[in-house]
Amino acid sequence: MAQCKCCNRDLDLRFGFCFDCAETESVLEEGVDMYDKEIPKQEGMSTSMSKVQHILKIYNLVLRR
Repeated sequence: MAQCKCCNRDLDLRFGFCFDCAETESVLEEGVDMYDKEIPKQEGMSTSMSKVQHILKIYNLVLRR
């Protein structure tokens, strides 16, 4: 294990970045997760806010429902 260049956590890396950071980049850039699954728009939220919530869940900063 080594430190991720983005989040500095000690995790298994791919090209210097952890899976969580790579997925976050994909969500921001393309609106899909690492499995090409589109991030669903949550009721009462904009598409952008739904992406933010998804990213926060990746880092366990929001409880998953």
